[in-house]
Amino acid sequence: MNEKVKDVFLLNERVFEIFDSWPLRKRYTRFIMYMSYLSVHMVIMYMDLIESFGNLKSMVENIIDTTLATVTYYFLFLLRFNKLIEQAIVTVKQEMTTCKFETLEEMRLYLAYHKISDKFGRYAISTTLVIATLWYLTPMLHLLKPQSGQSNGSSSDYKLPFRVHAFLDYQNDLQNFVIMYLYQFPLVFLALNHISAISTLINLVLHICGKFSILSYRIRNIPTNVNVHLDNVIEEFVVAHIKLTTTVNSINSAFQIFLLLELSQTSIRMAVLIYMMLLNPSGSFIFHIQSTKVSEAFYITDWNDLSVRNQKLFLLAMSVGRRTLHVTAGKFYIFSLNGFIGIMKTSFGYVSLLRALI
Repeated sequence: MNEKVKDVFLLNERVFEIFDSWPLRKRYTRFIMYMSYLSVHMVIMYMDLIESFGNLKSMVENIIDTTLATVTYYFLFLLRFNKLIEQAIVTVKQEMTTCKFETLEEMRLYLAYHKISDKFGRYAISTTLVIATLWYLTPMLHLLKPQSGQSNGSSSDYKLPFRVHAFLDYQNDLQNFVIMYLYQFPLVFLALNHISAISTLINLVLHICGKFSILSYRIRNIPTNVNVHLDNVIEEFVVAHIKLTTTVNSINSAFQIFLLLELSQTSIRMAVLIYMMLLNPSGSFIFHIQSTKVSEAFYITDWNDLSVRNQKLFLLAMSVGRRTLHVTAGKFYIFSLNGFIGIMKTSFGYVSLLRALI
């Protein structure tokens, strides 16, 4: 049974191709220009952070932008030059193109994950684009709004969308303000690149989840009472299981440093946002590839009726699948519900520290 499976990477690909960041395209001109721009911007962001020492409110405002920019900056380099990511994307895209289902149940199992991946990408990217655009336009809209009781264009109205060390005195000069404001326009795409990075990882993970669910279903429905070509079928299952496990390990190796940075910046940003809510009271995703179901499927089959060779293959597959597969941050943090609770505890610990510094 063949079913046309939508390529969920297309939207991410369009986002990354704006600045030639997509690894399957061998153009570098816009990528070099954008990364050069971001390199300069990262320097002046950290300069502003250093200048903000002693002013807790300014530091908090800077950290919100700096942490996100740092993680996205790293990921763009990772996406462009990491061969493991490129290989994983190529493999998954090919599997989507040649996806074959033997039964309607297999199609249902796979599409259950595939639809989540597709919806997340479309909603997350479109929502982020709207929010980032509104964030960028808000200072200008505030400036254009009629001010009652004070003259228009006062220095207090000249506020940039993102905190940076300003080489121009934009707060007292409209022309300099416009220059600095236009300079920050490419930063709108920073949040878009960040959510596309998350979406790309989700696409990879959920595709593997779908493949595991199909494999598990096929193993549970092995016709063990028929020995015709059974050896080849079992060998095919074991090879498919090992291939999926290898793919998961490759994805984890490629993304673990990015996920470590993402984990750190999420904890910090969450703490900072909670802190700002306390100051103004009026104002990684977690994935778990259930590979253990494949081992369970091997176990619950009528393996007693199989030949000794096939029983050994089953034991090999079950031994490979004994440990649950997962993505990690720096090989020590596992993305799970318990891990998320740990992030929340860490974030509130940061909040307590910030409140103690008031």
